[in-house]
Amino acid sequence: MKDLKKFSVAYFFIVFFEAMFIGIGGILPGISGGVLCVIFGFYKPLVDTLADPIHRLVPNLYIILPLALGSAAGFLCLARFVADFMEANSTLATCVFVGLIIGTIPDMWHDAGKTKRTKASWSALILTTVLFLSLFMYLKFGSKISIEPNIIWYFMCGVIWGISIVVPGLSSSSTLIFLGLYQPMVDGVSQLRLDVLLPILVGIVLTIILLSRFVKNLYERHHSVASHIIIGIVIATTVPIIPYDFASVGEGVLAVLCLAGGAGIAGAINVICPKLAAARGE
Repeated sequence: MKDLKKFSVAYFFIVFFEAMFIGIGGILPGISGGVLCVIFGFYKPLVDTLADPIHRLVPNLYIILPLALGSAAGFLCLARFVADFMEANSTLATCVFVGLIIGTIPDMWHDAGKTKRTKASWSALILTTVLFLSLFMYLKFGSKISIEPNIIWYFMCGVIWGISIVVPGLSSSSTLIFLGLYQPMVDGVSQLRLDVLLPILVGIVLTIILLSRFVKNLYERHHSVASHIIIGIVIATTVPIIPYDFASVGEGVLAVLCLAGGAGIAGAINVICPKLAAARGE
């Protein structure tokens, strides 16, 4: 990112607008807020600041402030729509979300291959997919665990969300859908309930602060292996949430269309966001 020595109101609103996409990515399954941070050029200053806030917060405040405000605005603006969509037809909504996830995988695969794919990369992909998919399928079909949304689980939502911010490519929402926490969380956020918002915020902040330095070093030293691990987790968390029991043939057709539409939206975002960043001078 360009080193802007003088704060600009115009720059503030440009970053704010771009950050709204990151907030939207935070609530849409499959659209990783961390990836959008990378695309817009915000990831490095964000992680640098969180890894060393004492020395980096003030110099990067012209980025961090509009980034935080814009992300929150995008997140809150879309929450009501997503909540209504899930309530109207959770099956079709989930199909859209699965499409969003599928639409991001080609870009994730391309990014993971920027450095040479080694045996370790392939091993990481296969082992992560098998282990996590086995775990999630067991939890879905073989476990009697029932999760009741409460402050502790909303805090865990924040933790999962925080991980998706510092780990580019990892979407938190598919995991939350699987756990049955996504819809109650989105409902609470759209209603601005403090018993939902506060534990989520605390979870996000603590997770980002604690993990940012570790993730930064991991990606710098083992980018290919780390990226393939993320792809494996994305695949493993997506497969169990794919709907397969439809009320009618018509709903099945609509489900396919929703899935295709979700993939198309993800592809459009992957095209639009780099252009916005390029227009700003990234």
